[in-house]
Amino acid sequence: MPGNSEGTVERDGRWREAADFVASLGAEDQEALGREIGTPVPEDPEEALEVLRLIGGEDSTPSDALALAGVRVATSGERELSRRLGQAAAELAQTPEERQLAHACLAQSAFKFRKDPQSLADFERHCREAMDLGHAGTFCYERLAVLYEYRGETEEAIEVCRRAERVLAAAGDPRSAESFRERAEKIARRAQQNRARPGAPG
Repeated sequence: MPGNSEGTVERDGRWREAADFVASLGAEDQEALGREIGTPVPEDPEEALEVLRLIGGEDSTPSDALALAGVRVATSGERELSRRLGQAAAELAQTPEERQLAHACLAQSAFKFRKDPQSLADFERHCREAMDLGHAGTFCYERLAVLYEYRGETEEAIEVCRRAERVLAAAGDPRSAESFRERAEKIARRAQQNRARPGAPG
């Protein structure tokens, strides 16, 4: 059983809620999830509970397991299923860490379908949610900075990099923090060079 600090009754209740959700998925969705995790997803909630624990790992929470499942099915093109799993994870999340992971995973899943305008907007929104919660992973910061620079939103790109630098330094990851500091400087230099080109907007 996952080794987290929740009370046993509350913890088991949340696992069962997550298992009920997975067991209630339609046959096609269960089949798609089963293909990704390498084991059939049963309709029986008790059996689905064990499958969920396999997805998340021994020390995961039910929210973590659903969030990670969402990312896995996104890799095979299951956009709606990945969104539903991620949303269920966000709704089940109780701690800041669980909420961070849920939104980061939703962002990662949406990024897979970024050619779709709504998915791109969802990616940006969930990245911002994860960042506002203090998420210290690099994915959202890296991809958002690239997106903003591509759009010509230089100040926003630099702000994301500076924010990443602060968060990662505080999280004990000085190497990544330094990388984002350098990235912010490069973005600023590129913007200055572009403005200096003949015919560039003032």
